Amino acid sequence: MNSSTAKETTATAKMEHKKATTRKNTSFACRVHQHVKLGPKLSETLKGKLSLGARIIQEGGRGNIFKNIFGMQEGEKVLKASQCYLYTTAGPIAGVLFISTQKVAFCSERPITFSSASTGESRKIPYKVRNY
Repeated sequence: MNSSTAKETTATAKMEHKKATTRKNTSFACRVHQHVKLGPKLSETLKGKLSLGARIIQEGGRGNIFKNIFGMQEGEKVLKASQCYLYTTAGPIAGVLFISTQKVAFCSERPITFSSASTGESRKIPYKVRNY
C-alpha cells in the first residue's frame, strides 16, 4: 500500500466515524426531545424526573418502591423498572412501569387529583394500575 492510498483509507475511515457519531448524537438528541416534549413544560418534566430520582435514592431503589406501593409475594422479584408515560384519555401520565415475576404495575410520579362524585370532595392520590 502506498502512502496516498493509506491516507485515503485513513481519511475515509475518519469520515465514516464522524458520520456514525453525528447519527448517534442526532438520534440521542431526538430521543431526549421526544421524551421531554410529552410534558406540558420542560421545567415541569425535569422537576418530575429529579423528584422521582430523589425518591428512588431515599427508598433504596426501585425494587423497594415497588414493594412499598404494591406489596410483594414470597419469591416475587422485580425484573425491570422503567420510567415511562401511560397514555390515558386525559393525556399522558409520567410514572414508573414495574415488571416482576408475578405482575405488571404502573405508578404515577406525582399524585393525581380526583373528585368524589357523591361528595364533590377532591383528593390527591397516586395513579396506580396493576395486572396479576
